Amino acid sequence: MPKCPSCDKEVYFAERVSSLGKDWHRPCLKCEKCRKTLSAGSHAEHDGKPYCNNPCYSAMFGPKALTTVPTCSLKRIKQIYLLNKMAFPEALGPMSIVLVLQTCSSNTTY
Repeated sequence: MPKCPSCDKEVYFAERVSSLGKDWHRPCLKCEKCRKTLSAGSHAEHDGKPYCNNPCYSAMFGPKALTTVPTCSLKRIKQIYLLNKMAFPEALGPMSIVLVLQTCSSNTTY
């Protein structure tokens, strides 16, 4: 008889929930961070442990925001933006701002 990875007790067929390749008791399948009860197949996994998709998994393991502060002056940021605008006229949206920030973050001599 399989054992629940959370409580280590036997899991009977009638109470079994299969997730992450293991059999769990329904109330034992919980998010590792917030402890919210999860449904099989509707959650994320990290290192074999279940997490709710939002907000826990996203906050802990999802992409992080830009943390480098641009080192350019405002004047230099405008210059880089205008150069990018001339070189890539189609990049007038958010991507142009990303190019400016990447350029500023990688050059500290402005």
